[in-house]
Amino acid sequence: MSNQLIDLGKLISSDGVKKSSLFLARKREVSEVGLYIKKIIGNDEEKEHLIIFLRRHWVNLFIQLFPFLAVIIILCAAFLSFSFLLEPKSLAPIERHLIQFAAAIFSLFLWAFIFIVFIDYYLDVWVVTNKRIVNIEQKGLFRREISELRLENVQDLTTEISGVIPTFFDFGDLYVQTAGKRERFLFKGIPHPERVRDVILVLSEGGR
Repeated sequence: MSNQLIDLGKLISSDGVKKSSLFLARKREVSEVGLYIKKIIGNDEEKEHLIIFLRRHWVNLFIQLFPFLAVIIILCAAFLSFSFLLEPKSLAPIERHLIQFAAAIFSLFLWAFIFIVFIDYYLDVWVVTNKRIVNIEQKGLFRREISELRLENVQDLTTEISGVIPTFFDFGDLYVQTAGKRERFLFKGIPHPERVRDVILVLSEGGR
């Protein structure tokens, strides 16, 4: 796993990530995808090149964080009500300290959950090169799972976009059927899944 990350570190540059984002943000035909890939690879087909760098769509992060943000707003409203309407000075000091302590502990856990959700979003990464697909999945704070699929093992590609919000923002799931030990790869909640499918299709068929 460490060797894979070192190899990917050499491929994933800020310039390459920017180019892949711009590439996916524009509508292209399959033939144009092939020309784009050929331009990236150039004459050096034996060398591995970054084609696409992906994270889940930002709407996924917002949907996960929305309940926590709603709780924070409710807590702020309750605190203001407590401060201005219930006259906390009328409470005994021990009661005020207990309320403040409970609020501090609850806020600490709330921010910890927000941090975990963000880390899970930020470190879940899919990398597509001209030779392989790499899925880096963060599970909790201290566990990371890395899966790799050679492009020649790709058998079938299926996209799924369901719901009003995913359709409007153009994000969804991409299923990659393989001939290897792991029968199915899942790109979950990625932006522009149909264009990503076209890219992998061109790469897997060698239609550069």
